[in-house]
Amino acid sequence: RSLAGDDFLVAIDQEGGGVLRLLDVPYPPPAMALGAADDTGLTRSVAAAAARGLRSTGVNIDFAPVADVNVNPLNPVIADRSFGADPELVARHVSAFIEGLQSEGVAASAKHFPGHGDVAVDSHLALPRLDRSAAELSRLELLPFRAAVQAGVASFMTAHIVFPQLDPDLPATLSPVVIRTLLREGLGFDGVVFSDAMDMKAIADNFDPVEANVLAMSAGVDAPLNIGPVRHHLAIADGVERALAEGRLDPAAAARSRERLATLTAAFPPVAGQPEAAWSEGDAELLDGAALRGLVALGELPVIRGSLTVVTPAAVWRSAASQEQVGPGVDLIAELKREGFRVEEIVFDPERLTETAYAASLLAQVQPGPVVYASARRTPLSEAEVSFVHEVAGLAGDDFLHVALWNPYHAHELPGPALLAFGYRPASLRAVVTALRGAPVTGVLPF
Repeated sequence: RSLAGDDFLVAIDQEGGGVLRLLDVPYPPPAMALGAADDTGLTRSVAAAAARGLRSTGVNIDFAPVADVNVNPLNPVIADRSFGADPELVARHVSAFIEGLQSEGVAASAKHFPGHGDVAVDSHLALPRLDRSAAELSRLELLPFRAAVQAGVASFMTAHIVFPQLDPDLPATLSPVVIRTLLREGLGFDGVVFSDAMDMKAIADNFDPVEANVLAMSAGVDAPLNIGPVRHHLAIADGVERALAEGRLDPAAAARSRERLATLTAAFPPVAGQPEAAWSEGDAELLDGAALRGLVALGELPVIRGSLTVVTPAAVWRSAASQEQVGPGVDLIAELKREGFRVEEIVFDPERLTETAYAASLLAQVQPGPVVYASARRTPLSEAEVSFVHEVAGLAGDDFLHVALWNPYHAHELPGPALLAFGYRPASLRAVVTALRGAPVTGVLPF
């Protein structure tokens, strides 16, 4: 900070649920769990707690909330990150989340404009296309973004998606039609516009990095977000300077972008970290309560006492674009044991389910009594895993329960009854165990 001066912005992806960068401060449950609880006061309080935690580390802008309306169950990158599939529900929780963050001094950023909720392609990996007219966008995708503007959101983040009816050639991040016409003029937003990460393959595989930055700024993006070594940033900076000198970028527009960024920083000034202020009294109870209220039951859930069998993948990729693996089902087993349950574990490699002998050996381990299948990935299930779970359920009969620890849409493909947690962080796991003991499950399906 002493080097950067007073204009220093420290930004983070701290959405909650599966998308977190700091784990030792208060953080929200998955957005879809908050949508299932459907209490805007709760959403506002959770976001405020998260903001206090971020401020304690010196962060002054959070790239959240996700304002996408997740209407596509096969969406590989949004799903639980969205508040739901109803644009009005999403809009009211986007507003509440923004109010909570910004009331505690952390700027919010509504993303991914103009909407990433109805694609089946991950823009980290390829360039999606969504055939929507401006009128169609206005009726669905734009409702939460319009609510974000009305809530005084400090910034927006763009989507790397081509909307051919608006601009047949350029993704939203690089399109003046989307940024200037739709966002600036249409929604009347004059705050900061960030791009999504410019190293995502939707951009990087289709545009030269310097050209992509020039196009984004020309379209109206104030701050393209670049990731890479110093030489990469220097090359982009040199390219932007050349574009200004050659007249490809308007110096007045660049100056206006600097003014917007300065205004944001003045409204949400940088602070020195105060780690002792990360947690306030009641935060832990608030977050545990939010996770519990966000659970949804499909069908009548059994009450489990004493012992059970848990069938779950050993590890899954955190996302299609990640090199990190997580084990939500294994973590659930650990939480059950901490709470005194006797657990028979059937933990398997999902890549081997196509091996007949391997799948048969797993099925042979299913014991009489309650059997919980914990689905544990964000992305859609393979045909082999779906088939395997149906066989597990057939053996368990009325003693079967599906617990969706991450992607709730797995319940569409798997037998029930089902308990949807929307996430796998500790508070969500504690909520699942509480529900298995018979606590009321009050959340309402948000899609």
